[in-house]
Amino acid sequence: MLCQERIDARLNDAEFLVLSGADIGDPQAFIRGLWLQVYEGAPMHLRSAVLRRLHARSRRLGVHYVHGEHGASA
Repeated sequence: MLCQERIDARLNDAEFLVLSGADIGDPQAFIRGLWLQVYEGAPMHLRSAVLRRLHARSRRLGVHYVHGEHGASA
């Protein structure tokens, strides 16, 4: 289980990469990795905040990702 500080650190790092225009590789894979690392590791009471931030990053990247589905659509 991730604590609030680790969640914030990981999402802040990801947001910085996106906003700075860094080469993140495949945006689908980047977002999928964040879901797996952060959302899955977050305690239930923090997941709604994580969800909002992940959806914001997805929109910024132009990626539609639905966690739990076998694939994502662009």
